[in-house]
Amino acid sequence: MRIAEINDVANVASELGRALEARGHDVTLIQPRAFGAKLPWMVKPLAAPARLVDWAGIIRHVRAGNFDAVHIHYASTGVLGELGHFPYVLHCHGTDVRSMTPFTRPLVTWVLRNAEHVYYATPDIQKNVIPYRPDAEFLPNPIDAEMFRPLTPARDQRDVFIACWLTGIKGAPNILDACRRLAAERPDIRITGIASGPYDERFSALPNVTLLARQPRAKLPDIIARHGVVIGQSHLGIAGMLELEAMACGRPVVTSFAYNDVYPEPSPMVLAADGEEIAAEVIRLVDDADARQAIGDASRAWVQRHHDPQVVATRLEATLREVAGR
Repeated sequence: MRIAEINDVANVASELGRALEARGHDVTLIQPRAFGAKLPWMVKPLAAPARLVDWAGIIRHVRAGNFDAVHIHYASTGVLGELGHFPYVLHCHGTDVRSMTPFTRPLVTWVLRNAEHVYYATPDIQKNVIPYRPDAEFLPNPIDAEMFRPLTPARDQRDVFIACWLTGIKGAPNILDACRRLAAERPDIRITGIASGPYDERFSALPNVTLLARQPRAKLPDIIARHGVVIGQSHLGIAGMLELEAMACGRPVVTSFAYNDVYPEPSPMVLAADGEEIAAEVIRLVDDADARQAIGDASRAWVQRHHDPQVVATRLEATLREVAGR
């Protein structure tokens, strides 16, 4: 099949594209330009003329490309299929349906109802999608376990890495509280994060935390390899790409994961809901090299079983074939 993957959200489209290509398909990745993406929602309509020009070019590309199937990521981007009058599979990723505004809600509900099929990338947004598409399915994010692999044994590293953006939606207040507790109780434990949100200054002010500038994705395996324990997000109860990639690197991830029921088996993530619990689990793992290694090994194996790109692409391929057949 000739397949168009539109909008590479969190590298999911590109990972799926590579997996589909390995299965013999011809995949074209099309990336819309994010005009006005960071503007407050009240003024985002000001960017509409520039977006319409960009969308018109993408629609021409799709209509001229003789594609058998189109897979669009991020709910609001589904408007391309509606404006271009071509069938599409829609893939929701989180904020697109979790935080609908008066401006985006009519558009998002429109494309959810009209898509040939709907997938959602994290289980917490099922409740946002199902009212409009009862047939929507959870599709685990594909994780490249060759790129994200253990470059050092977890038992050989004691430092801690924060594998999420430092924003409220990711649980930054809980993680900040844990870092403050660790600064007081265990100043020997060094913590690294990525400068990425409104809490940056508060993390940087702590003596035990070092923030790096945003890094290219290709550098993340090396960064993770310098750490033995990983702290994941602590608010929505989900695991994002960064947490899953850290698990693929053979690291134990301390997080508030709450959706083991969507998998055939529980994950080996280390559960912690607040700052006190996060700090306690970090101390336990830093002090126990055997536990770090055992949980890290189990984490990598679990990701390989449930987030392997070929496993995920097999499910997507079946849906795309069905859509192409229709």
